[in-house]
Amino acid sequence: MRIVLILVMFGVASIFDYKSRKVPDVIWIAGISTGGVMYVIDYETFSVYHGVSIVTSCFFGFILYRFRFVGMADLFGIISVSVILPVHYTFVMVPILGTILALILVVSTIILYNVTLNAIDMMSKRRLFGGFAGEPPYRKFLAVFFIHRKRGYERFVISAESQYPAIPKNRSFVLISRSKEISQVVGLVQNVPPFVVFMMIGMILLLLPEILNIVFS
Repeated sequence: MRIVLILVMFGVASIFDYKSRKVPDVIWIAGISTGGVMYVIDYETFSVYHGVSIVTSCFFGFILYRFRFVGMADLFGIISVSVILPVHYTFVMVPILGTILALILVVSTIILYNVTLNAIDMMSKRRLFGGFAGEPPYRKFLAVFFIHRKRGYERFVISAESQYPAIPKNRSFVLISRSKEISQVVGLVQNVPPFVVFMMIGMILLLLPEILNIVFS
């Protein structure tokens, strides 16, 4: 039941995050409330380790939020899972491991996506960072993995060009930005994919044996 609740909660939240990048708080409130009620009814399943997992997971989420690796909706998602299913497979802290899997998926996807687009530009004989004379070669090399020239179809991107270059005549770029503000930008951009979607995928991968058991039982 707890696993089903997590899947439904993240499924609904992912739809909102993908469409508008805004997840209604009521989704997380409903998840946290239901998870709490489950433990009240089935209090014998709650242990000290469950409490440790809840506190640790919330702290982990706040650290990620504090350093802007995740947004407010993502933080609420982590807190919700910590209440609904803090521990599974005897000792696995589900919120932490699920979020780590999501982070790995996001980083891997972003790097693969940027390398692919930049490789296409190179094969088209376009100069990737020709207008950035002030940038040293090593930063241009790293930029291949983190930024690219914006395509017309892209939605989840932010500008990667610095507004205040050290030398006014030389444009510069930001390799990794913590900004979550999506706008109509041109030029070099970074990806800011909907993280709630990746959290759902991370949870599915982590709980896949149990999910398959539920589906085929």
